[in-house]
Amino acid sequence: MSASSVAPVAIERRHRKVPVRQRLFERWRRPLFAVIDLVVIVLAWEFVVNVAELVQPLFLPPPGEVLSAARELWASGELLANLRLSAQNWFFGYVAGGALGILLGLLVGSIATVHRLSMPLLWAAWATPLIALQPIITAWFGFGAMPIIVLVFISTVVPVALNTATGVSGVDSSLLRAGRVFGAGRTELYRKVRLPWTLPYAIGGLRMAIPTSLIGLLVGEMIGSPTGLGAMIVTSVARFRTDQTIAVVVVFVILSVVLVSLLDAVEQRVGRWRNSGTHG
Repeated sequence: MSASSVAPVAIERRHRKVPVRQRLFERWRRPLFAVIDLVVIVLAWEFVVNVAELVQPLFLPPPGEVLSAARELWASGELLANLRLSAQNWFFGYVAGGALGILLGLLVGSIATVHRLSMPLLWAAWATPLIALQPIITAWFGFGAMPIIVLVFISTVVPVALNTATGVSGVDSSLLRAGRVFGAGRTELYRKVRLPWTLPYAIGGLRMAIPTSLIGLLVGEMIGSPTGLGAMIVTSVARFRTDQTIAVVVVFVILSVVLVSLLDAVEQRVGRWRNSGTHG
């Protein structure tokens, strides 16, 4: 069979339409599996507490009581007020930490000497537990919103800087050679090759920083703040309102999952050009 006869067949197979059912399944597969996982967890939770009675409801209330507690907190306005304060503190710390993390990562990844000197420090900062820094930060900035914002800032800037620096230093050398062949200078290579290549890494760092920044938010609010979701958890535990505690934790988990999913979608969309160019 000649090459001319094979090419149309390959083109026809490549452009063959995918069945509608398969496209719908591929599009909604992840949300569907997430819903299935959630249903399984809730059913298992209900079975352990109410059916098998393996755990006392005082320590692990059934899902119905947790839902009622969430409604109670929402109706009283307590949940919304504290959620607004937590979101505000997290937003300021996350945006500032993300911006500085990207700039720091670009600097560290672009200069070899700075990269060798700074990467061990960044990894050491990444390994440092936030709860160990909280008393020091409180002593520096006092009580209130500022130490919480600083904790969120620190827990954001480090993973963003690490991921961005990895992207800058790992640019495909063939792209750089191609840019030089076409007469691109250092500035053009940085603007048209390094930055687009690094962008998915920076967004990936922002996605990684969401859980760590939320942990920083919780640490700050649980130890040094009378308001916020973390303070609500501490207060409800002290009152033996485990149902309220779990309700607040569930709200916190939902926020984390939603934020990570949003940035995950952005990361996949931004990185699509690189994957198609590499494997196409």
